[in-house]
Amino acid sequence: MGLVVGGLVLLGIFVVGGSQLAGKDEARVVVRGPISTTSQPSTTLSSGPSTTVLGSGAPVSLTAAQAAAQLEADQERTAPDLAVGTAICPLEPYRVGHVMICSIPLEGTIVSYRVEVTSETTVRPTALRPVIDTRKSAELVEAKEAGATADCGQPRVRQVDVGSRFSCTTASSTWDFTVKDEEGQLSGVRR
Repeated sequence: MGLVVGGLVLLGIFVVGGSQLAGKDEARVVVRGPISTTSQPSTTLSSGPSTTVLGSGAPVSLTAAQAAAQLEADQERTAPDLAVGTAICPLEPYRVGHVMICSIPLEGTIVSYRVEVTSETTVRPTALRPVIDTRKSAELVEAKEAGATADCGQPRVRQVDVGSRFSCTTASSTWDFTVKDEEGQLSGVRR
């Protein structure tokens, strides 16, 4: 499902950070992370490309500052353990149905969203690509290797493509992770 804007296709992607591990015992564990960018009445915004589609609905009184504040508060609610930066969106005027590309810093990483104005007071964001919180992967590795400390590198939060890979290491092993789907689920294998 996509929206064509001036020759560009914007894809609606629902993201929930998650991790799945498979060790030598082939046990699989799935954990959902705190990053949730599934369609919600309000969520997080910040600066990004200013590609917009003007809505055809009624004019709204929602300002860019109000939309950004609403989205920051929602991201802080859905991911309370992440450092959430200042959200920025293209300037109004908005109409119901207005779609724009916005972004927000999460733990210092700029994350981009497709944001739709759904009413006079609400917006609905959808992450453009999967958002991964590597700390969830580190926690799973540490649960599999009692007493180990896992390092998954920097940045902690990443917005990546499906199929992207990263590794977490401990003193005795390396775990390779691959982003499996647009929801941000990961598969992990111990080397």
